[in-house]
Amino acid sequence: MGFSEYFYPVFKAVSVILSVALISGILFRKKIITNSHIEGLSHILVIILLPCLTFSKIIQYFNPQESPHWWMLPLIAFAMIGTGMLLSGLLYINKIKQNKKYIALASLMNANYMVLPIGQLAFASQFDQFATLTFLFVLGVNPALWSIGKYLVTESNASGFNWKQLITPPFASSIISVVIVLSGLHTYIPSGIIEPIDFIGQAAVPSATLVLGATLGSISFRKIPPLTDVFKVTSVKLMILPLLTIGLLHTFQFQNLSPLLADLIVIQSSVAPATQLIIQVKKYGGDSQNVGYMMLINYIICLFTIPAWYTLWKLL
Repeated sequence: MGFSEYFYPVFKAVSVILSVALISGILFRKKIITNSHIEGLSHILVIILLPCLTFSKIIQYFNPQESPHWWMLPLIAFAMIGTGMLLSGLLYINKIKQNKKYIALASLMNANYMVLPIGQLAFASQFDQFATLTFLFVLGVNPALWSIGKYLVTESNASGFNWKQLITPPFASSIISVVIVLSGLHTYIPSGIIEPIDFIGQAAVPSATLVLGATLGSISFRKIPPLTDVFKVTSVKLMILPLLTIGLLHTFQFQNLSPLLADLIVIQSSVAPATQLIIQVKKYGGDSQNVGYMMLINYIICLFTIPAWYTLWKLL
């Protein structure tokens, strides 16, 4: 297979996601969607939709017996996030407190909402397996995203760090559902309970995309973050992390162990910042202008960098 066979399917998947966000942004600019709508939807996402999605997917798709090395994926996610935080933290070593939101943007990836649509289009024949691997990877992302990620990106901690800030509904849902599966109690949960929860959770992905688009549409294009910050965040998130990941995978010949898993890890390392970060800002308070603008820049750039990194990986 050549360049276009690898590049185009991933490019198409990313463009679909960004198209939905663009439509949402236009609707906000036209005042069809308002701030009150987005704030209400953000609240529903955090309190209901995201916990339901997390719970239903882990309960249904997480099978430790069929994937004895499942624990590696959350650890890889933690390592990838930790590397991003370390690299961006070094860039802001003298002003970490003032720029902690940029550390979150440079390290926490859109591991679910962006990756799953890419899988549906680029890995159609293997999507069930791809989705299962994605959910296992997200086991490592969600706790970090809704704990340290929330602390870094929001400004509701004026009195200092408080451990109670870590206990959010999506974080609690991810921990509880994993414990239920590992203990075997999930087999006693009837489908009459799981199916309604799953049905509600399905609304999380399009809802989060709408919130992302409307929030991006609400930012002022005249007030951009400092170009040095733009360079630091995009360099770490979209350039250095994917390059390091590809280098390590190639060095240890990880593709020989599991080609699909290696492909997933490359994609996870190169996707844009997590959609939930902007939801957290809307829900808990924060610098929505700079966070939104920085995300907008990253999402535009990743339209080309995600398929480019994936193509490079496949052609090695």
